[in-house]
Amino acid sequence: MLIGIDASRANKSSKTGVEWYSWHLIQELKKITKGDVNSWVLYSNEILKNGLEKLPESWYEVRARWMPKKGWTQVRLSYELWRRPTDVFFVPAHVLPRISAKKSVVTIHDVGFRRLPQIYKSRDRAFHEWSTKDIAKRADRIITVSEFSGREISELYGVDPKRIAITPNGIDHDVYRPLTDTNAIEERLERYRISKPYFMAVGRLEAKKNTANLIKAFTLFKARRGVGDPTKLVLVGNPGFGYEEVKKALAESNVKQDIIQLGYVPESDKPALYNAAEALIHPSWYEGFGIPPVEAMACGCPVLSSDASSLPEVIGPDAAIYFPPGELEAMVRAMTLLQDETGLRQKLRLAGIARATKYTWRRTAELTLPVLTKW
Repeated sequence: MLIGIDASRANKSSKTGVEWYSWHLIQELKKITKGDVNSWVLYSNEILKNGLEKLPESWYEVRARWMPKKGWTQVRLSYELWRRPTDVFFVPAHVLPRISAKKSVVTIHDVGFRRLPQIYKSRDRAFHEWSTKDIAKRADRIITVSEFSGREISELYGVDPKRIAITPNGIDHDVYRPLTDTNAIEERLERYRISKPYFMAVGRLEAKKNTANLIKAFTLFKARRGVGDPTKLVLVGNPGFGYEEVKKALAESNVKQDIIQLGYVPESDKPALYNAAEALIHPSWYEGFGIPPVEAMACGCPVLSSDASSLPEVIGPDAAIYFPPGELEAMVRAMTLLQDETGLRQKLRLAGIARATKYTWRRTAELTLPVLTKW
């Protein structure tokens, strides 16, 4: 059997969630298919790089170069699949080529644009609505990353649950882990001009991630702690849709000097920041999975999380303090409880480390493989 994979996202130099999912999944599939009777083809619009180019036996590359990149999925990829059809074609992210294989599999990471349209750009919302309806109609199988997302796809798009496979995301445990090198941690803190203690939030500064409410809650928390409280809030991520509300919340905060915006932080630096943080605060309105809480847990960083969407399923009942994302007072109570209750931070730390062991890219690949090969 010939199985094709769209590797264009995995091949991007700058990666965020979906790109890392694609890259790690492909790399792990290579490892577990050694000696496999199937043949595998990676499709990309550029030369494979960053490890993707290392192809084991029975793995091949197809590089399409004859059209502008923006026509990749619906024109270039469709042409390649028409010219040299595969038995199965897998797209790790949200959109199916017009011409596909005999069997097609697509990953839908979440459908928040349908459930909470107000926190998405209208253009993005329209594209994802079109692509998801198309996938629901044409894909033979749909992969998603949580039981919650599986229920959402089935309910909102009328997909038979038998067509949906749940394969939770993983993280790189060689990168995200408790660190014992205090000098390396302090070096990162000095580089980013961060002093302890601090809470940390990871993700785009946008409406979906509820960043404005986090800033408001942190401002209330600081007021309750009184003058001289040293706690900071560190925001890791670039501006996203709804950043105007974030800027407004910052402008109105009287503790803006204690709110540090780092922008994009490389994967190599994030573990040190997690390790030194009081806690990760993840107040998101909607997540199909939510990788930052798992990264934090793997590093031994306590988690304060929204109780919305998939987050309780992914984080589990014992590894976080939960709060409703729209309740500022509940967010303040979570921060206060973590700092004031003796032993709670260590309890969450140990529970989080244990919980994070569930999520590996090897397990993701092992769950994905039969979806692609067993028909």
